[in-house]
Amino acid sequence: MASLESYARPGFDPEVVHPDVRALYEQTAAFEMTVTATWHFPYSLGARVASRWTSRIEQLNLPGPGGDAKRVSSELFALAEPAASTDPRDEPRVWVRTDDDTGEGVFVAIYASYVEDDERFVNIAVPLPGANLATVLRLDHYGDGVALTTDCPDGGLYLHTGVGAFRLPASQRFRVSPAHRDTPADDGDRNEAAVLADQRIYVLGLPLVTVRYTATRNRNA
Repeated sequence: MASLESYARPGFDPEVVHPDVRALYEQTAAFEMTVTATWHFPYSLGARVASRWTSRIEQLNLPGPGGDAKRVSSELFALAEPAASTDPRDEPRVWVRTDDDTGEGVFVAIYASYVEDDERFVNIAVPLPGANLATVLRLDHYGDGVALTTDCPDGGLYLHTGVGAFRLPASQRFRVSPAHRDTPADDGDRNEAAVLADQRIYVLGLPLVTVRYTATRNRNA
């Protein structure tokens, strides 16, 4: 996003968010990330098969059960015309995350926002073969970090297909904090990080996967 200030509202003050967390959202390409994933039973039973598909399409390409962490770099782009003019959301940006070791795509999405009842919400669109997966989230405080949650008006995950859009029985939340909060002194890469984040996705009320991100500033940033 251009500035966290555009999300200011009663109950959310961008000025109290730690500078490192703000930088992750406002200067995203200046960070590299390490991504790990913990798959939860019973969904973990099918996660290994699903990970082969996500690797093939280079989308939602998280580490599978027992898989190694992925080192990920980011590129951001303005949405090209004519898509930029026809997208009804504000300031859409393409965020491409790539596995540094394999060159595979890990996650590609179009990030944007919209305002409803004087509150700005995050809106993310993830292209998939023949469809796209959209998420609506609210930005809240998490200590001196931020939380994003689908627990908000219109919040949730939606599958958009050629025959219409369907709300999925799923939810998610992110918690993003400066690394000083809970990093043990002997915890290697996480001890060098600027920002730590975790993402928990639920399906039918049960946890599907917990994704943990360690974000470190690029040495030339």
